Amino acid sequence: MRVEDYIISFLSIWAILSALLSPSVDIFLTLLLIGSLICLEVGDFFINKKSKEILKSIVYILIIIFAFIVVKKVYEILVK
Repeated sequence: MRVEDYIISFLSIWAILSALLSPSVDIFLTLLLIGSLICLEVGDFFINKKSKEILKSIVYILIIIFAFIVVKKVYEILVK
């Protein structure tokens, strides 16, 4: 197997395990962001340019979602 295949396998297994073990969607998306960042940093030299751009766009989308999650949690804390 190529290194790209290992990275895709890791990300797939990470997503499945985090989906099965996380009690809420917020935690699942946060874990998915962490797994994507790990794959991007570890596999930076081994991923081709097109795949890296796709993974970066996924990370950007997950960071925006994470920012909304953080804003929502801060708002919940401030309202109470």
